Amino acid sequence: MTTDDRIQLLADACALPCVENLLGKVTACDLSAWIAAELGKVSALDAFRPHGPLHSKAIAPGNILHIVSGNTPHAAIQSIIRGLLLGSHNIIKLPSTGLSGLTGCIDRFPVDLQTLIETHDSLTDELLAKSDAIIAIGSDASIEAIHQRTLPHQIFIPHGHKVSMGIVYGDFENAARLAARDVSLYNQQGCLSLHAVYVHGDSLAFSGLLAGEMEKFTVENPQHGLSLSEAGAIRNLRETTRFRAANDPTTGLYESQQSLDWTVIHEPSPALTLSCLNRCVYVKPLPEKINPDTLGPESRHLSTIAIHPFGQDRAASLTHLPAHRICPLGQSQQPSLFWHHDGFAPLASLVKWKDLG
Repeated sequence: MTTDDRIQLLADACALPCVENLLGKVTACDLSAWIAAELGKVSALDAFRPHGPLHSKAIAPGNILHIVSGNTPHAAIQSIIRGLLLGSHNIIKLPSTGLSGLTGCIDRFPVDLQTLIETHDSLTDELLAKSDAIIAIGSDASIEAIHQRTLPHQIFIPHGHKVSMGIVYGDFENAARLAARDVSLYNQQGCLSLHAVYVHGDSLAFSGLLAGEMEKFTVENPQHGLSLSEAGAIRNLRETTRFRAANDPTTGLYESQQSLDWTVIHEPSPALTLSCLNRCVYVKPLPEKINPDTLGPESRHLSTIAIHPFGQDRAASLTHLPAHRICPLGQSQQPSLFWHHDGFAPLASLVKWKDLG
């Protein structure tokens, strides 16, 4: 199967509603442009092409092992599409809880693509040994344990613990609507969900606006059923915040009524704080100097910073922070096909090259 053949099949797969809902609209032209951007030519995997004084061809891994997490199918479907586009055989280690959002999509893929995919419930030494590349998505502890089982010749791409945040510089009403989407979509189960929003100006006023937009989002997109543990974590967070607010007027608590659907907490500390998830978010004043020291140790796990209003110069002013992606607010959950996931070029980092000459 040539690269053009795979592009056409993948364009059909990406048009499935279950995929389009996660990745947005992806066409055959998009897939061709993506390969060309990362490998130089769309045909880089099919034939030797001039490369300085040499002729070179990109070689995809024969087998890619995708070890996916159970929080959302988003990262998993991206990973599988990358492997299919390269023409590799894709072995998927599913989480113990399964991942119906992924397997349900795969079952609808064109048959010629399904033959390039196999799924497993457990991670065996045999699966690891036959893999040329391993993409691991999960906690830092899981990533470390998997890395210790890899061999020197295997490509290893880790996607460990990540957290995202927002920064609002103005236009509060629109910013609140966009931030509510970035916080609430997927119930903060993914690495691209915002845990905190930093605000230039009246951050308390923004907290109230954000609370109103969180309620609107919930009416249109109801919260999923919470486990006892998840519900307990939200109740504990609310009670702790309520006590602090009673003693500190700069702390504010905004919460859904008669439910645990959403929670907005205003607090003055600039430290990037992890939410307990499930639509709980911190709002903080934007510090005069924003850097890893003011944000604290959690900043080393930054994935995405979503800003509003977005501008290239404003985004470039934040590149001293550890995040690999700075995007418009409202788009944190839908990265471009071309994004460098955790700083890795998704296609180029998987291939090796063969030279003639």
